[in-house]
Amino acid sequence: MFKRDLNFAKPIQHGLRKGFYIAVEGIDGVGKTTQSNRLAKLLRSRGVKTVLTGEPTHMAVGRLIKEGLRSGGKYSEEVMALLFAADRLMHAEKVIKPALRNGMTVVSDRSVISSLAYQAVATRRRKWVGWINRYAAKPDVVVYISLKPEKALKRLRRFSAQRYERLRFLKAVDRMYRLVLRRGWRVVWVDGDGTVEEVGERIARGLAKFIPELRR
Repeated sequence: MFKRDLNFAKPIQHGLRKGFYIAVEGIDGVGKTTQSNRLAKLLRSRGVKTVLTGEPTHMAVGRLIKEGLRSGGKYSEEVMALLFAADRLMHAEKVIKPALRNGMTVVSDRSVISSLAYQAVATRRRKWVGWINRYAAKPDVVVYISLKPEKALKRLRRFSAQRYERLRFLKAVDRMYRLVLRRGWRVVWVDGDGTVEEVGERIARGLAKFIPELRR
């Protein structure tokens, strides 16, 4: 029964694309933002036209999401899930699709995969979360940075705690990520335990099979 509930985990893909869409994923505290920036810089240094982006965005709905994350309980989990889905559609229309049509490589710090894990756990409504994200842009490859939730939370506690930064929750999200990503997604699994440089090198090696410029 549970496996059938995960059939939502394959968003519909629309339109012809010439570019390549990479999503960097993982629970909070694994270093997604750092590694997204590092990867984009590396690709550009190898001559790959690259757009660096992320979710939630800086657009109007994205700002509401950030407000909800900071405030904790201002919005219900269902409202947060809808906000993420709306922000994601605007992100695709304004940033991702135009870049892909122009043959660029998109590196995104989070994608629809985040909602299929975080919001599915938070709302306990997996099918519904999949349904509201059914038109989301689908990454060509997902880089999943794996780190034990205990270590990730230890990193996070050096900063201010936010809505989803609780050990029990992070463990559940990590499990959901793994279940979702094993349902037909193309994934580069990366050990996130190490220095920024070590993790970055693992990502580059994993992506080399998809991006020729990373092989040299």
